[in-house]
Formats: sequence, C-alpha cells, structure tokens
Amino acid sequence: MFFEVVAAMRGQPRMEHQDWRSFLDRVAASESYECVVRSADDQLVGVIDSAVPVDHLQLAKITGEVPHQLDRSNGTIEALQVAAGKDVVHATVCFLPYANIIGVLPGGFSAPRVSAITKWLNGVGLPWGEVVLKPVIHARAREKLNRIEAVTEFTVQLEGAPADTVGALSVHGGLADSLRSFGQRHPATSITLSLKVPQRGSRLSAMRRNRAATELRTDVLQFMPDLDEWVDESGVIRSVTGRVAVRDPHRQSLEYEPLDFLAHRITAQCDVPLAFTDGRSVDLRYAVDEIFAAARTHEQALQEACQYRPLA
Repeated sequence: MFFEVVAAMRGQPRMEHQDWRSFLDRVAASESYECVVRSADDQLVGVIDSAVPVDHLQLAKITGEVPHQLDRSNGTIEALQVAAGKDVVHATVCFLPYANIIGVLPGGFSAPRVSAITKWLNGVGLPWGEVVLKPVIHARAREKLNRIEAVTEFTVQLEGAPADTVGALSVHGGLADSLRSFGQRHPATSITLSLKVPQRGSRLSAMRRNRAATELRTDVLQFMPDLDEWVDESGVIRSVTGRVAVRDPHRQSLEYEPLDFLAHRITAQCDVPLAFTDGRSVDLRYAVDEIFAAARTHEQALQEACQYRPLA
C-alpha cells in the first residue's frame, strides 16, 4: 500500500519533497536505543540495513506476546525460537524518490499499521516537523469524490472483530459512531449498515428526498477520514459502496452512478513467502524488490496523484 507523507497541521498540506536519504543515514548512524519509540505497552524499533542501498526502513513491534511458529513436519505449534538479542521485523517501508510517497509491506497480521509508522517517524524526530500518512488516491478518483453533490445509497460491511479492536477506532461523525457502537456490542458478528434515500414514487416529496440525499452526503464525507484509518488500522472493513450524484463540469448536470469507496486507493498485492530468513518475518530484499516493483507498475498513477494539488 502507498501513503503520502504530509504535514501534521490543519488541512494536512503537502510538503516539498524531503531529503529522506539524510534522515535514514542519521537513523542508521544512531545508537539502537535512539531508534526505539514507545507506543502504549509496545515498543517500535526502526532499523536501516546498510547492506541494502535503497531508501528503506524496517520496523518491528516488540510486545509482551511470544510469536508462534508451525512445524509442518510434525504438525506442532510452539513458541518461535529467536536467538538472544534478535527479534522479528514486522514491516518494511520504502521511500520513493518523489513526492514524499512511501510503500509499505507488512510482514503479518500483527505488523505495525500506518499509525505506528507515523508514531515512530514523529517519535524519532523529523527535521521538517511532525507528519501524518495519507493513503495515495488516484487523481481522477479524488477529483470525482470532490464533485459528489448527493448520496442516495451507502453501505458499509464490517467483519467480526474483537470489541477492543473496534473500540480503538476513531470517530468523527454519526456513521462511524454507529458502526463502532454496533461492533462493540456484537464483536463476533459481521455487520452491514445500509442507508438509502427513497426513490420517486415514495411518500417523500422531491424536496425531502433532495434534502435527505444532501444530508447523507454530509455524513458520508465526514466518515471518509475515519474510513481511511479503519482500513489501515483494523482490517474489519469488508466493503464500502454507494450510489452518488456527481456533477458533470461540462454539462453542469448531475449524473447518478455507483461508487466503490475503497477502489480509489493505489495498492498492490503480492504473495509473501512463509519462510523466515535471518529472524525476519519477510526477507528484506524480497520486500524491497516487491515494493519498488509495485511502484514502477503504478508510477504513472502515483505521479498523477501527487500532481493533483487538493488533498482534503
């Protein structure tokens, strides 16, 4: 998945391309304790492998839990045996040579998510101040999202998840609050929340239908920041779809169309090998190669997304 590093201030403005090489060189030259950032009961540890020449970061999350491994020869599961002084790296982060974009390949379900990467970057200190990570969105999709004037249908599907996972999710509006409340009350249940404005022929007047569609648009747009975080942090989102009215800038008319609110993110998939290498959950060179290969595949879309200035 690709994220853009932006300033952590009101409006989250884009920054000029920063010198990530100097920052990573500083981290590589630091003492190990200087690269540790505490996050609640966990420790986030960042490491730069000097043998790998590209701009990258390995991030491990050290918890009190002991990871387990499967012995396929006899079918047993036991605590992972890692040599003293070593631990498992959970995520690989690569810095692209343009527009402050990073590519992230997690090493497993317990890998540090985007908030942990953000916390580590801000914790070790960046020369240009605090930052946040925003998912990179196709330029044309973002432009379409900005032209939405009404929403007549909106459906969110959540997977069953532990109540504490859902409870930790942010809430900025009514939709997120309702979904989080349902998720906490029914943690083992898949949840579908569907809202629909009645069509013509119902008992509602045209004025009331238009007002309802405008109000639903407001709720949906308020939910978008939460949606980005929920997708990146929880893994509970199954799908988010809707039917929206988008204004055609050439004909100044409204066109109604279905919209998948998750499809606008620039992502890539790869098969991650299960074998452990040198105490890492994903071999570093493999992870780096996959991230930069995906970046080359999506380079045009990534470049276009960076050139589209409005970010909010």
